[in-house]
Amino acid sequence: MKRILAWVLPFLLIIVFVYGRIVCYGPMNDSVAVQDTESYFAAAEMPPFSLKSFEQQRSISYPLLIKISNPTLEHELTQLSEPYFGTEARLAVQPGTETLVRNQTVISIVCWVLCAVLVASSLNGVFTKALAVFLILSCGFVPQIADWDSILSSESLSFSLFILSVGLLFKVIPDGRKDRVTSWLAALGLIIVNFFWVFTRDTNAYFVIVEALLLIISGIIFWIRRKGQRVSTLLCGFFLLGIFFFHQGTMRESERWLLPFLNNMITNVFPYEDRVAFFEEMEMPTEGGVLELTGSAEYNNIYQNEKFIHWARRFGLSAYQKFLLSRPLWSVSEVYNNLDSFFEENRQPFFYGSKEQRPHWAEKPGNLMLPLSASVILIDFLLLILLAVKSVRTGDASDIRSFWALLILFLGGGLLMSLSYLGEVRSIWRHVLGGVTALRLTLWLLIAALFSRQEEKAGDN
Repeated sequence: MKRILAWVLPFLLIIVFVYGRIVCYGPMNDSVAVQDTESYFAAAEMPPFSLKSFEQQRSISYPLLIKISNPTLEHELTQLSEPYFGTEARLAVQPGTETLVRNQTVISIVCWVLCAVLVASSLNGVFTKALAVFLILSCGFVPQIADWDSILSSESLSFSLFILSVGLLFKVIPDGRKDRVTSWLAALGLIIVNFFWVFTRDTNAYFVIVEALLLIISGIIFWIRRKGQRVSTLLCGFFLLGIFFFHQGTMRESERWLLPFLNNMITNVFPYEDRVAFFEEMEMPTEGGVLELTGSAEYNNIYQNEKFIHWARRFGLSAYQKFLLSRPLWSVSEVYNNLDSFFEENRQPFFYGSKEQRPHWAEKPGNLMLPLSASVILIDFLLLILLAVKSVRTGDASDIRSFWALLILFLGGGLLMSLSYLGEVRSIWRHVLGGVTALRLTLWLLIAALFSRQEEKAGDN
């Protein structure tokens, strides 16, 4: 009975938030298309789960959602938004995309609610559970996140799968008890969700490698300290490693990395003699005026330089990875010097929307929940230290589990943000958004986790 009562307030909050999310955002069939939308529809024509579907120019997850939502793939994109060229479309019904938009929205709502429930159930105390639900849904249902559900691109699905994986992560981390059916289901769920999440945006794989390694480490530590604890955690970590390596292999074959690589070379290498010299040692050809090229590789005819493109396809990715590793201080300083620009925006640039289509009044609360300052990183770090100290002092299973989960979220988010920036020089804010959102979310989850132990001490659980 006490456990049931502990969930009354959290579930009331869920009902209020879901009702507000549905009512305040107007119809669920309006959308805008972006430059990449048509290529996702083209990718959906490939038979799903064949090896070629993983090696095509678009990652498989969003084309799969398109295929499920519109099996015939018949559509007409009438609202194309291209902020790069100064055009911002209006939200409108685009034939053949209505079900896709509704599915994006429903998946988003369900995943945020599940995350809130899973995290809250991992914390102690009535107030703490309600606080966790409030903070998580306050992040997920503001326009800064919800707007993406009306954009025909992979971001909405990526956010949804990511937040669901965060909730499952809290259940996969060992809690001092032996494996049960729920722990195996959580591990299986995390593997499946992360598989599809990795194949929404390629850079997500770098979060998963951090997650996999720390799950394995935490599983080994619990195994040594308390024999027989959580085999599911270890196996989950190893399966996630397998997903990472499978992704890396198929990504290399797909050449999805080629355009970002060319843009990086044009911006970060060609203008600098010492950097050019580094790549020349790796047999990079410089004939044909390639070093004089500027702008995006999509428009500057670099693909017509067959000799350079042949080298790029064979050696470019490994050469650029060696370049970053050979200049760790440059890589770190590039990320550090641009931190403010990573956090200076939190709203999508593709549409504005009328007051009937989106709650503009909620943007200010959204700015509070998704801060526009890089100081979030420092605050996360300090709060993580506080949680680590509390975990050591109390030995409380909830605190220990929260520490490991939020350590993964903090380190994985930081690596995802950094490598997203170092891997692409165009639309920087959009590409680092996944990592930045993880770091913003970490702040509020840390606060809820710190309250968990205080609540238990107060005898409210």
